[in-house]
Amino acid sequence: MKNRIFFILILVILFSFSTKVSADGLCSSNGYTVMAINGIFTTLDEAIYNKDALGFKLKGNYKNEPLKVDFLYNPTHLGGIGDLIDVLSQMVIDRNDDYDMVEILNDASQKVTTQKLLLVGHSQGNFYANNLYDAVASKPGGVPKESIGVYGVASPASRVAGGGKYLTSSSDAVINSLMIKVVTYGADILPSNINLPLQSILDGSNGHSFSDTYLRYAGDRIVSDIKSSLDKLQNNDEQLPQDPCISPPELTLVHKAWGVGFASA
Repeated sequence: MKNRIFFILILVILFSFSTKVSADGLCSSNGYTVMAINGIFTTLDEAIYNKDALGFKLKGNYKNEPLKVDFLYNPTHLGGIGDLIDVLSQMVIDRNDDYDMVEILNDASQKVTTQKLLLVGHSQGNFYANNLYDAVASKPGGVPKESIGVYGVASPASRVAGGGKYLTSSSDAVINSLMIKVVTYGADILPSNINLPLQSILDGSNGHSFSDTYLRYAGDRIVSDIKSSLDKLQNNDEQLPQDPCISPPELTLVHKAWGVGFASA
């Protein structure tokens, strides 16, 4: 008798779990996902801190729907030398299909769980946000362009994919230094559209920090811009709830070898 009761309880638990998975699915039409993508020289702890700071500003819901704030990590390799080279090439070519881009796409395939998706890039993360948009917007296994958007912070890029908004301060020393590269290499860069007064040692002395500069002095503007961007996102009937919102990329042997190499370095 006891064994029979135990068996029934197991069936009830399994049935409840499968019902929840079926109801919520892998790609829900209910809710929003905001994915932050960091710039170079950002540690994993700093990326998590920035994500949490942005999530605190956004309060966890929007228009009575859950709002998930997460991040896609852009790591630093070889002391940042390779990343600096990447930035220069991204400014000129405006495209990147490197190791990190594949990793970010793979990470997105696991973390994005709602149809409505907004990518928030900071610094070099703007290039990856733009490239990720280009890779999945209205593409097979991707996201209809009506359901995905991009918002840029401290952007060294020449555009915001999908016609999204951005915020770059004229007091941002890092972006200002890149203006030299514009003249040298013939690249283009979005002009600054706000002037943030630097008033504290927390500014990091260069006015480029996502949390200590932009969220600190322009948090309300960023929240307003993000909400305006979320307003444009629509549910769709192309992404099935039982399927991933973004299909994972094929990880080739060459890609895996690069991963081993970076880990060893």
